[in-house]
Formats: sequence, structure tokens, C-alpha cells
Amino acid sequence: MRRDRHTVAIIDIGSNAVRMLVYHDLCRVPVPMHTERNICGLGKTLGKTGMLNPEGVTSALDSLARFAALIKAMRIKNVLTVGTAALREAKDGAKFVNTVKLKYGLHINVISGEEEARLSALGVIANHGQVDGFIGDFGGGSLEIIGIEKGKLTSQESYPVGALRVLAFDAEKDRLEYVDSALKEADLERFKGHNFYILGGAWRSLARAHIYMEDYPIKVLDNYRLTGAEAAKFADMVSKQNTASLERMAGLPKRRVQDMPAAALVFKRVLDMTSPEFVIFSGTGLREGLLYDQLASQTKQVDPLIAACREIAIETSRFSTERELLDLAKWMLPMFPKADAGWLKTIQAAALLSDVGWFEHEDHRPRHAYNRVLNMPLYGLNHQRRAVLAIAEYVRHKGYLRKLGRGSKEETTEAAQKILYPEQRDEAVILGLLMRLAYVLTGGALGLLKYAEIKLTPKFFKLILRGKHTGLRGEIVQDIMQQIADQIEREARIKIEA
Repeated sequence: MRRDRHTVAIIDIGSNAVRMLVYHDLCRVPVPMHTERNICGLGKTLGKTGMLNPEGVTSALDSLARFAALIKAMRIKNVLTVGTAALREAKDGAKFVNTVKLKYGLHINVISGEEEARLSALGVIANHGQVDGFIGDFGGGSLEIIGIEKGKLTSQESYPVGALRVLAFDAEKDRLEYVDSALKEADLERFKGHNFYILGGAWRSLARAHIYMEDYPIKVLDNYRLTGAEAAKFADMVSKQNTASLERMAGLPKRRVQDMPAAALVFKRVLDMTSPEFVIFSGTGLREGLLYDQLASQTKQVDPLIAACREIAIETSRFSTERELLDLAKWMLPMFPKADAGWLKTIQAAALLSDVGWFEHEDHRPRHAYNRVLNMPLYGLNHQRRAVLAIAEYVRHKGYLRKLGRGSKEETTEAAQKILYPEQRDEAVILGLLMRLAYVLTGGALGLLKYAEIKLTPKFFKLILRGKHTGLRGEIVQDIMQQIADQIEREARIKIEA
């Protein structure tokens, strides 16, 4: 049953763009319900005049007028408005803030570079957990570099090398001199070999371009990762392109690629100084950090993947409670006696998502369940775990998995299969078949599983039915039992206990 929500809107006024995001709730994993972005270029003239760009001011005020009207129409009471580099540095920044307050009733909190770095780090922690390494948040006016160790901030610095400042120089040589001059005191070498977490619209556009150009099968930016060497090679190539060539190569609109050469130049210089093991693009940052910062300490400790799947379970499960869905996960555990903590969490997540496709026509349930799980905004999982969950839900909803091979026809699950090892794919299939068995056995009323038990022996895969519910067995149950037994090279047995 749907619970009461506390919808929240965030307006983020940056040096380059003005954004509004409306999140469904102030909770562990908030989901964007509405998002808008307008490239205003507030900070375009800041380096030369010390003032906000007049054209950018007009464009930003128009956007904020629209945002205020939408917030009123949506009846959103919780509104958080933040301003970053352009508003804190411009001589007329305070005037802009007062104008917005008088005209639209929006109270802009102009945050310091240190606070911006802290909130960006919290956005990464909210999603990726107690990470080690360093974070780079590249915006229109500044670059924040944040050191982080086991989820704790160890350092935070802000450098004036945002996209607009770099693009103010026409020649690549002048841009490089400016970037190197701004970063010469940064001591980024201290992060050598660490993981590098990436934030900021222009740097995220690099990830979108790489996904497109490499034809990477999972079209999800969050947790997309490259080796440091791969990232440096790509950044070097992009930094030498013009806007027209990037539009053709990257499959992105002009407004997305116009900052990319400058973004790639700064990215390459940071990579040269740090030689990270992996570069990990995060779909969450300052805005999500702002929401995470307001949560109670106890809520922050909840695992983000399980929290997100619980939200979905509340919306999608027909007959079963959250507790019964988690009991389904326990019911399946005998099939995975060597499961580590990561796999146990995957089983829990799969169980919570197990009724996600019921409201589609039965002919289309497998495909819709697969696509939904593969692309939904979940925190706390890498692309391999996302692929496992998608395949498991596909099989649970009666999808038949065709293994890839030469000359094979189009396969629904091809994208997920391409990034998994065969043993990972096979485990996902077994997990999906077990969930299908549970739903066929109970008709979706998972409370009935307390009368059934599965056991695994060196020779047999057994289903034990007890008490008056022994009648739950049937030909369809035996068929699924046999499919599971074939997967694990056992004999299927159904045992009745009075």
C-alpha cells in the first residue's frame, strides 16, 4: 500500500546551468519525478568582469519564474534552492539573490566551495557507500576535488577551472596554461592509484559519449567505469575535437557537447596527475547529497539498494508484504550455500523486485520487467549486479533465456548477458527460476511458502510440502522443478509430509 510522501524540490543555480529537480520523497533513495535544465551561462563573463553575465541573468530569472510557478502548481512545500560558484564570487551575486527572493519567494542559499565539496561527497556516499579515493566535481565555474577514505572526507579544495573559465580562452595552448596554473598547487599526486569518482554535467557527458561510441550494452551512466588509462586516452581525443565533430561522434546534441573539449582538457590533466586505477561516473552528487544530509542518522545507515527495492516493492507487490518478500529471499538461500554478502544482498533485492511486472500483459511481462530493472534509478549496485537482477526478473516472469552465439537472432537479454561471465548469467537464471517456482506454488500469496521448503543435496533438488497445503503440487510445479534441476545437474524430487 502506498504511504504518504514528502515531495521535495531542489533548485540548483550553477555557473553554467540552472536546474530544478522534483524528488518523490525525502528518503534514503529519492527518485526524480520531474527534472528541467536550462543553460544560462551566469558565470560566462565572471573571469573578465567579475560580474554575472547580463544575458545569463535574464535567462536564469526566466527559468526561476517558471520553476516557482511549477512548484506552486505541484503544491510542493519543501523547496531547497542553492547557488554555487558564480553567485558566491560575482560582485552582483547578492543583488541576484535578493531579486529572486522578492520576485519569486525563493530563498537562495549561496554555499561556500567547501560546503559544495562536502555535499557532493555526501551524494557519492549516499549511492556508492563508504568509498575510498577521491571525487572530482566539474562545473561551469569551478572544480571541486575531495579526498575520501572509508566514507570520511579527508580533504576538500576548490579550483577556478570550470568549463566557462576554460572556454574563455580560444587557443588550446592558452587553455592548457590556464588549467596548469590553477592546478599547480593542488598536489593531486597524493591520489595516485586511487579510484576517481566523477561528478558534474560536462564530465558526465564524456561518459555518455564513451557509452555511445563504444556501443556499451548497458545505457546507464551511474557506476559506469573505465580504467584510468582508458579514460585518459578518451579525454585526450575529445579535447582535440570541435563541436561539430563531437556532435557526429558522440551522438549528443550541440548543447551537450559545447563544453566537452574544455571538460576533457581538465579531465585529462587531472588524470595525468593522479593515474587512478578506475574512473567511476556517479549519477548522484550535490543535489542528492543535499537531501541525504537532511536524513536522520539511522536512515543514512540503511543499505541504499535494499531501501530502493523496498520502495518499489511497496508500489508493485499484489498480495505480499515487504516481510513476506524478504522471507522469499530466505526461502531461496538453501540453493546458494556459498553466497557471500554481496550475493545475499542481490537475492534480497531480487525478491523485493519479484512482482515488478505483474501489471503488464502476460505476453510482455518478461521484457518489461527486464528493461525496467536494467534501467531503473537504483543506488548501490554496479552494472554487473544490475544485469544479474534484470535477467533474474526476466526469467521469474516466464522469460526464456537464449544464450548468445554466432548467427543468433535478437535476444531480449543480450545487453545484460554481454557484460556477465557465463557463471554469473547461470546464477541469475537459477535465481529467476526459484522466484518463478515460489510464485507458481503460491499464486503470488507468498505467505504460503511457510508450508514449503527447498533442499539441495549432492544428488537431488527437493521441494518439501507440508500439512494441508500438500495440494499445491501440480504439473506446472513439477515442470519448473525440472528446469531448475537441469540447471544445477540434479534430480528433481517433490516430497509430501503430512
